[in-house]
Amino acid sequence: MFELDADGRHWDFRARRTERLVAPPENLLGHTVFEVMPIAAARAVMGALAEATSAGSSEGTQIQLPTPSGERWFEISIARKDTKASEGLRFIVLSRDITERKQAQEAIERLAFFDALTDLPNRRLFMDRLQQTVASSARSGSLGALLFIDLDNFKTLNDTKGHEAGDLLLQQAAQRLRTLVRGEDTVSRLGGDEFVVMLANLGNDGALAAARAAVIGEKIVEHLGQVYVLDGYEHRCTASVGVSMFDGQNQNAGESLKFADMAMYSAKKAGRNKLMFFDAATQARHAKM
Repeated sequence: MFELDADGRHWDFRARRTERLVAPPENLLGHTVFEVMPIAAARAVMGALAEATSAGSSEGTQIQLPTPSGERWFEISIARKDTKASEGLRFIVLSRDITERKQAQEAIERLAFFDALTDLPNRRLFMDRLQQTVASSARSGSLGALLFIDLDNFKTLNDTKGHEAGDLLLQQAAQRLRTLVRGEDTVSRLGGDEFVVMLANLGNDGALAAARAAVIGEKIVEHLGQVYVLDGYEHRCTASVGVSMFDGQNQNAGESLKFADMAMYSAKKAGRNKLMFFDAATQARHAKM
């Protein structure tokens, strides 16, 4: 519990666990929140003080602070204190450590939006990002691409070496995919041995955007086809990749994903271990490269 004035200056405090204070006790009294807290946290506290000034109280502001016991989350409630006019405004600030609650919330969110095996975004999170990207593409005119990836003959590995070997391969494949895309792109595991990569902001020129998608797609085919080491056992697994370009105008997110899936099956029918575009004209240009 702290007593602050309208400038965020500490006048008093009570703490049962001083290791969870943002600063040593001797450095608190007489110092403002800007002097002892990170700027973002200090601004959040001052915003809560402003709310308490006008409304009499403030609740629910959450701040993250570095403490001697590590980074921790706190939730503050503030009440305006009755004071003499000569003392100016004073506030009682109650700070609760909610670190464990925040960690539990984050764990629940990861279970809801990320694949437990590969830690990639799952289908639910991917579709949300895809819808946003398609909408943004429609506004900006910049094209994007979906690369639907299926590991060839993955079932054979599971049947002969067991699911543990299959899981190791999926984890290694996910890591390889992460290294091949830009920070603004998204790699997702949809389920089983199916992955999808969303490439955003490929430019307004259709042929150039497709060429950029093809470069990344061919790298994916190459890198996923390299040897995997699964607990000392070497295994080679190729990948079939289908590509669908989108501009946000001619198809929605679901259709774009379906077209990429169809292109992937075309790659499998054509012999596997290759990339195919959904659009025939784009595929013809790619085949001539």
